[in-house]
Amino acid sequence: AEPPFQERISDPASVLLPGDDFCGFDVQAEVEQKFKFIAFSGNRGTLWTAMTVGKIKAVLTNVETDESITVVIPGPGFIDADGNTIAGTGPWLVFVPGQLLFLIGHITFEPGPFGVQPAVVRGRSFDLCDVLA
Repeated sequence: AEPPFQERISDPASVLLPGDDFCGFDVQAEVEQKFKFIAFSGNRGTLWTAMTVGKIKAVLTNVETDESITVVIPGPGFIDADGNTIAGTGPWLVFVPGQLLFLIGHITFEPGPFGVQPAVVRGRSFDLCDVLA
């Protein structure tokens, strides 16, 4: 079998999350990341064919009040053969309409309007919009 394909992702990202879509107020997200995308060759008999592992940290700031929170969200995440994130473990930050969800535990994902949304969470879920308000 071929060794897995690996790509390191380390560029920082800056995203303005508009209040109309999420918290009712604009949130600036500054993301530091140093993680790997690992894709496995061939059919290994599993539901996923790739994964992400590594360090991701996000600083979320309420643009109106300057209130901020830092979350560490390393995952990992598991990706199917079509490139869809289907599962995750550990801490995750997920953008869904009206919410910024901080999830901890075992998460099953489904497609959503902003990428993915949690279908099943076996663990804890917190809406960070409440924390930033």
